[in-house]
Amino acid sequence: MGASDTPGRTRRIVAHRLRKYCYFITIFGVRRLRRLSGALLLIGSAAALMAAAALAQDDERIEDLRQQREQLARDAADVASQIDALVADDEALIDALQELDDFVDLQHTRIQAAESAILTAEAEAAAARAEAEWYVDEIETIRERLRQRAIQAYVQPPVDVVEQFSTSLNESAVKLFLLDLAIGNELEITDELRTAEAQLEAVRRRALDRAEDADEERQAQQQRLADLEDARAAAMELRLEIQSRIEEWNLVSADIEQSDKEMEQEIFRIEEEIRRREEERRRQEEEARRRAIEEERRRHEAEHGPFELVAWPADGEKTSGFGPRVHPIFGTVRQHNGIDLGGDTGDRVRAARSGEVILAGQRGGFGNTIVIYHGLGYSTLYAHLSRIEVSEGQNVQSGDRIGAIGSTGWSTGPHLHFELRIDGKAVDPTPYLP
Repeated sequence: MGASDTPGRTRRIVAHRLRKYCYFITIFGVRRLRRLSGALLLIGSAAALMAAAALAQDDERIEDLRQQREQLARDAADVASQIDALVADDEALIDALQELDDFVDLQHTRIQAAESAILTAEAEAAAARAEAEWYVDEIETIRERLRQRAIQAYVQPPVDVVEQFSTSLNESAVKLFLLDLAIGNELEITDELRTAEAQLEAVRRRALDRAEDADEERQAQQQRLADLEDARAAAMELRLEIQSRIEEWNLVSADIEQSDKEMEQEIFRIEEEIRRREEERRRQEEEARRRAIEEERRRHEAEHGPFELVAWPADGEKTSGFGPRVHPIFGTVRQHNGIDLGGDTGDRVRAARSGEVILAGQRGGFGNTIVIYHGLGYSTLYAHLSRIEVSEGQNVQSGDRIGAIGSTGWSTGPHLHFELRIDGKAVDPTPYLP
């Protein structure tokens, strides 16, 4: 490769580094890069191989855990389906138990009604028996009275009867007539009493029949109640079994959830370990890059002297220095990472040293901004410009006009904010200016 190709190669390296490290990147000279590349390549290759092997193992482990979690998710769905089906069965049993409870209550009501009918029938039977006993006693009383009357009539008949038959019958015939009369009356009363007794017996039989019917109804209702209680007990036993199975499935679901949580935590731990190793790898790469730049910078300074800015970026006086100050807009103490040079809007702004423009445009509070990279980790920044007169990727020489002073961005008036950065870290540019 000829010397004329070196600037193009340098620009390509800068462009590649810019995409990764923003505007504070490093450009190496071709020959010095070759001297450094051997050792860095060996170290980087070994580290890369180790990192790649560890990353492959971690990726394989993560993929395995994710597949296990997917299987757990399918198992959890199956378990949830089982639980839903059992819950539906349990709800159906609850409805059935409610219906059984309603039937049991109805049977209790019917049994109470049967008991009431039995009590009524027994009361009627008792009343009939009492009435029958009263009639029996009354019959006996009547019979006794009739016997007494017959005897009295036979022994001492009534005067009117004796007088009626005295003219035609003798005394013996009269007495015999009176005795037959008494016996006839007694037989007539006895027939009436027997009829009454038969009626009372019929009443008592009806009362007993009603009591027997009510008792049979009570037994039937009690049997139905027993059947309902058996059905309810069977339903309760089935429900307990279903609830036990639901509890078992819930335990399985909890185990699946716990396993999934543990796998998720393991995946997170592995990913965090990968992130930590990646950060460490980037830190080591950045440290190696920084050491390489420092080594190259020392060699450059040993051969060509220390780094210097060749030209002042503007002609105005320095109005604010590097370091902490009260911010003119926000009124709080903040670090001022550059110096301010006074001037009027439109005054010329120069490149402080040769380099490549890596930023030309708006940059937040800086307003219109230009950044020039000078190699070896050095870059300069020009902010609050009223006009930008270069473009990104353009090479400029020391003292070239690149823009004009302005007051864009967070600014209280026309001035140039100028910074010098080494490996992206702001330093006071004053000692480096001519």
